[in-house]
Amino acid sequence: MTYKAVIFDLDGTLVNSLQDLADATNFALHFYDQQVHSTEAFMKMIGDGTRTLISRALAGDKQELIEQVLVKMREKYIEICLDKSLPYKGFENVLPALKKQGIKMAVLTNKDQKMSEKVVRHFFPDMFEIVKGGNNGAPVKPEPTAALQILDKLGVKPNEAVFVGDSNVDIKTAKAANMKSIGVSWGFRGEAELREAGADFISNEPSELIKLIVNSEEY
Repeated sequence: MTYKAVIFDLDGTLVNSLQDLADATNFALHFYDQQVHSTEAFMKMIGDGTRTLISRALAGDKQELIEQVLVKMREKYIEICLDKSLPYKGFENVLPALKKQGIKMAVLTNKDQKMSEKVVRHFFPDMFEIVKGGNNGAPVKPEPTAALQILDKLGVKPNEAVFVGDSNVDIKTAKAANMKSIGVSWGFRGEAELREAGADFISNEPSELIKLIVNSEEY
C-alpha cells in the first residue's frame, strides 16, 4: 500500500537554506554588536523555530536583546531568503511523482510562516496543499498539534501518513502524532541523530523517498 499523505520539514529537508539563515542571523547580530558565528555552527542552532535560533545565537542573552535581534533577522531574511538557498537535487522529480500518485503533501516547519511560504511558493509552486509555520498559533514541533491539524485538513489518519525530516525534532513529532517517520541524512543533523531518535526509515537521497512512500511494505 501507499501512504496517503506526506508532511515534509523544510530547512535541511526540502531546501538547503543554511547560508541564507546564517547570513540573516549574522547580519542582525552584527547590527547589535554581538558575536557572529560560522555557517557550520548554525547547523545545530536551526530546527526549533526562529526565536530559538536567535536565543541560541546569543547564548540565551536577555530577552529584550533577543527580541531586537529577532526583528532585524526576520527583516533581513525575507529580503535575502532566495539568494543562496536551493532545493536539494532530486526533488524536482520526486514531488511531481508523488503528486501524480495522488499523495497529498504538506510542509510543517518551525520557521516563521511568512518566511516559509515565500521559500516554498518560489521553489515548489503548486506542490503543497498546506504550508504551516512555527508562529501560527499551534505549539512548535516536536509537539504533534500542528501535524495533526494538517492531517485533519487533508482528511488523512496518522497511520496513513509519513513525516519526512532531517532532525530529531521531526522524528519526535512523527512519534508523538503516531505517524511513521523518514529521516533524511542530507540535511543539517546527520544520520546518527536520526537513528538515535528512532526514525522508522533513513533516506540518503531524495530519489529514495519514492520507494519508501509509494507501495511501502511497512504501511
